Amino acid sequence: MRYLFILAFVFSFTVMAEKDLKEIDLIKLHVSPNQDAKIFTFHGTPDLFTLKKIEVQKPKERILKKLKFVSDDDKYAVKLFDNSGRHLITLGIGNPFYASYEHIGYEDRAYMGGPVSANNLSIAIPIELDPSLDFLVWS
Repeated sequence: MRYLFILAFVFSFTVMAEKDLKEIDLIKLHVSPNQDAKIFTFHGTPDLFTLKKIEVQKPKERILKKLKFVSDDDKYAVKLFDNSGRHLITLGIGNPFYASYEHIGYEDRAYMGGPVSANNLSIAIPIELDPSLDFLVWS
């Protein structure tokens, strides 16, 4: 009798679990430096970003280091959407219009950088994605 109860109990959970399972398509959003990716290159000013080119190649480490999730330090971000308008990810790109001094001898200055009027930036996404992009300015 005890085995019958245990068998019925386990069977009921199995049936309930199968009913609630759904297939979910997972999309890989991070890029490996060893695999080809789509590299979007932009020319930007504080008011406007213009797409210069799209290339398929292995991304450089410096491109991958700059891409991260949005943090409090980011002034600009890139939002990626798929073709149906579903939000995929938001990537923080910092402030590409502020150049930081990284040379010895500037440590005694009040400011360790200055504004830049224009800059080129690149982002890398997996080759399988064909997103639309949107630039955001955080305040």
